Amino acid sequence: MPPAPSVTRRLYGLLTPYRAQVTLGLTLLLGSVAAELYPPLVWIRVVDQGLPARDWTFIGTQLALLIAVFAVQQILSAWRGLVLERAGQQLTLDMRLAVYRKLQSQSAGYFETQRTGDLIARITGDVDALQDVLVRGTDSVIANVLRLLGVVGIFIALQPLLGVLTTLPMLAVGAMLWRYGRTVRPAYRAARARLGDLTALITDRLGGVTVVQGFAREGQETARVEALGRALYTEQVRAVALRNRAFPRARFVGNLGNVIMLGGGAWLILAGQFTLGGLLAYRGYGRYFYGPIDDLVNISDLLQRAEAAGRRVFEVLDAPVAIEERPGAHPLPRPARGELRFEGVTFGYDPARPVLQDVSFSVPAGQRVAVLGESGAGKSTLLGLVTRAHDPQGGRIVLDGHDVRDLTLASLRTAAATMPQDTYLFHDTVRANVTYARPEAGLDEVEAALRAAHALDFVRALPQGLDTVVGERGVRLSGGQRQRLGIARTLLARPALLLLDEPTSAVDAESEALVVAALGELMRGRSALIVTHRLSLARTADRVLVFQHGRLVEDGPPADLLARGGAYAALERAARALDGAPPALLSTSLT
Repeated sequence: MPPAPSVTRRLYGLLTPYRAQVTLGLTLLLGSVAAELYPPLVWIRVVDQGLPARDWTFIGTQLALLIAVFAVQQILSAWRGLVLERAGQQLTLDMRLAVYRKLQSQSAGYFETQRTGDLIARITGDVDALQDVLVRGTDSVIANVLRLLGVVGIFIALQPLLGVLTTLPMLAVGAMLWRYGRTVRPAYRAARARLGDLTALITDRLGGVTVVQGFAREGQETARVEALGRALYTEQVRAVALRNRAFPRARFVGNLGNVIMLGGGAWLILAGQFTLGGLLAYRGYGRYFYGPIDDLVNISDLLQRAEAAGRRVFEVLDAPVAIEERPGAHPLPRPARGELRFEGVTFGYDPARPVLQDVSFSVPAGQRVAVLGESGAGKSTLLGLVTRAHDPQGGRIVLDGHDVRDLTLASLRTAAATMPQDTYLFHDTVRANVTYARPEAGLDEVEAALRAAHALDFVRALPQGLDTVVGERGVRLSGGQRQRLGIARTLLARPALLLLDEPTSAVDAESEALVVAALGELMRGRSALIVTHRLSLARTADRVLVFQHGRLVEDGPPADLLARGGAYAALERAARALDGAPPALLSTSLT
């Protein structure tokens, strides 16, 4: 296997799609730098030719030429800035979209091991850092390198000996910067990692601020943020300390060239081997020769930051996708019927410890099947396997006669819709949330779905009705209201198979009756697999599946299972024994 390309090489490989803009920008840069380096040559002509001859016509011509060169240089510079800025902004947009697309293609297992805040830091701050170095930084590096090469060439052309001597300190500066880059790189990598940790913690705690406040943990959480902030501070200060040790030395060595220039130039003039105009030109070029030292030092620092940011971005882009469409995957034929079969399915998040073992059952089209079992029995995992949130290690899952792994993900997830126990609503209007699966749905369809979900009345009572913004995660609504909007959204999606994961667990007793009624409308004419701990839902199902320790131990109509006196009957006896107990206690006894 060939060695992996370095991060820096990969970073600059990102510019390939924009080579036309970059080439134009560099061409304009070449002309701009040439115009920028021309003025000191006018000084030589004016001082060494025009003044001794008192030729004001010659001097005036040179001054007019100087004005023209200044104008050309500014035009080229402005044009170059516009071209490169467009390329840079397009690069940032494309990179951000590439990272976002990659994250959207990842399976549920990937996000179970990642922190949302850290991923946000990579898609925002780290991508911005890449643009800074790849476009602005590269432009600055090339401009300064062109200036240095141009000045060195002019120095040697004007006075070879003085040119060589003046250039020597710059070689030492290059070696010092190379050494600094190797030393500071670990510090910048650590700082980027700490920044990701801090962003992840803040995102997580702000998302759960009601829990933090509810348990009066503000002080402790502030202390955690402060601890990570101090860790970030330590790494950044370490990098700055390395910089402030290396950069003054580099500047000092580089500026020794000024001493060589002045002393050597004076000696050569006295020896008759140089002219005053030539020395003034040397001095004029000094800012193009020594000024870039500071710029290149800063760019070296920026490159180290970008290398650390690039490594984090590439970690996301290079992460393997566990769930992918097979070559030749085909859409599920429409209309979907919703016939589901599990054939000897075995699955474990850790394959050595299966959560589900050799599970087989079928759900005919239009049948409602309840899934019961203790916590950790694999009930919710069962639903995730249908839509390929995970793939089983053994056996297969068949929808309408097709192995789900042979179907396109879009057609599979359109036909089989999952409703979690706590409906996720976006920070948007009621209308946008309900029509999320079918944005083209008309007002009549939306209202019909809300009416069937027993949600139309409360939606009409909201301040702006359908155009009311529900807040992040639907925070402005009750649990029952969120769940009924989720049911309306699923109704509009028109799935053939419903996968309901504890659909009534997140609602209060007052809302439960409305939610159950809405679920009845949702399941009408559709196949449904219902994970629940509420026997009220199980009793209305056509069949009940009971799981214990990852195995299917009972399967049949509720009445038959009750008469059999097995696991389902035990749950019914427990429910009757707790008749009249608080709902929370009942729920505990059944899970």
